[in-house]
Amino acid sequence: MDKEKMASWIDANWNAYLEDTMTLMRIPSVSVKTSGKHPFGKACADVLDSAIEIGRRMGFQTENHEYYCASIVMPGTGSGEIGIFAHMDVVPEGTGWTNPPYEPCIKDGWLFGRGSADDKAPAVAALYAMKLLQESGIQLRHSVRMFLGANEENGMEDIQYYVLKHKAPDFSFTPDAPFSVCFSEKGIIQAEFSTTIPDEILEFTAGTAANAVAGSARVRMKKTEMPYVNRERWPQISVHQDENEIIVEAEGRSAHAAFPEGSVNAAAMLAGYLCESGLLSDQSKQRILYLYEKYSGYDGAEIGIEAKNEELGDLTAVMSMVQSREGKLVQVINIRYPATQKAEDIYKGLHHAAALYGWTCTQFKNDAPSYMPPDHPMVCKLDAICREHLGETLKPYAMGGGTYARHLPNAVGYGPNIRGMKKPCPQGHGGGHQPDECANLCVLRESIMIYARAMVAIDTWLNQEGQLKKKM
Repeated sequence: MDKEKMASWIDANWNAYLEDTMTLMRIPSVSVKTSGKHPFGKACADVLDSAIEIGRRMGFQTENHEYYCASIVMPGTGSGEIGIFAHMDVVPEGTGWTNPPYEPCIKDGWLFGRGSADDKAPAVAALYAMKLLQESGIQLRHSVRMFLGANEENGMEDIQYYVLKHKAPDFSFTPDAPFSVCFSEKGIIQAEFSTTIPDEILEFTAGTAANAVAGSARVRMKKTEMPYVNRERWPQISVHQDENEIIVEAEGRSAHAAFPEGSVNAAAMLAGYLCESGLLSDQSKQRILYLYEKYSGYDGAEIGIEAKNEELGDLTAVMSMVQSREGKLVQVINIRYPATQKAEDIYKGLHHAAALYGWTCTQFKNDAPSYMPPDHPMVCKLDAICREHLGETLKPYAMGGGTYARHLPNAVGYGPNIRGMKKPCPQGHGGGHQPDECANLCVLRESIMIYARAMVAIDTWLNQEGQLKKKM
């Protein structure tokens, strides 16, 4: 495909791309599981309707899959299918925005607003790549199906619904990751352990999300003498009395469970202090000590499940929440493990470590890892296309985050984000789940060309593979 002609086409359609993207970004499509016609809420239904209308206006075939998800299809000349899997739901807006989260704006070459990076602007970039092929007269043998989900951020029931009812494409990519090519996603385990709440504790609360390191923690305890706090050892611990209670609080440093480097677990810190404070009996101390001794770090070493893998990334294990519920103390942990490990072995390690302190497993969910060999022909080809447009420093990688690719055969993550790219925001802003979420417009423009070339390359490779199978 001629780069100059593609660039001219994008120039002519750029304003339309921005308008369509902003139309979708204005819809506050936070996925909320409901009953009835709209399984993930009215806003998610509205954004699927709007996306379908854009696809229909472009002349593509469209389908609403009972508001679980939607499809926009560019028919091929033969059989088989290429998949592009993106999502239209977003995380809650949160606080701390410079501009309103659902009023997208452009400033200094960046598009700001919820969904700009994750995943509305990337999805529309891939859709415009389909339109580029269509209007350039380039016909693929394989149909191209753009899947638009509505529950990616809150359980992925959308894609689970789809793959139960429909055949998966022959090869797929999801525009919901950094460039170059994500060839493997770690497995994700979410588990809960519980124990009887110590008599001295009235309430224990730590963390706010199952997929993030607990950044703050607070415990209410029956009133006793005010404990001493060694400020050198416990600088982030505060203690005060409130009528008949003692309140102990800890401030740590949160991070996404997939990228816990540099985090400080407030729940573990609070547990460690409580065990030294004199506020707990020896029996109670044993149960609380588990939280400190096993989950102050995030590499699983103290639990006995540590795993290092240069190619696929190391195992991470974080305590995300601790809550008191109906006489129980409940711990939530989130583990990301490389494809070389077995979930059963991790479970055994977790169970053994917890049992020593009087904790038992009450829930264990495993989302298996995805893997495609990094020397797979399509990984190599997609990587080469990407580097032609964005530079030779990018390379294929594995990650701890989760995308639709893990629910599909022959699927990879493929841009359009770029790791380490400096954003025009203060620290803690600008990312996909952060306030002032933003995306670089130059990268989005290039991604339209990258995705168009990728579809041609995938179609060519699938055709060649089909011919080889016929000869065998």
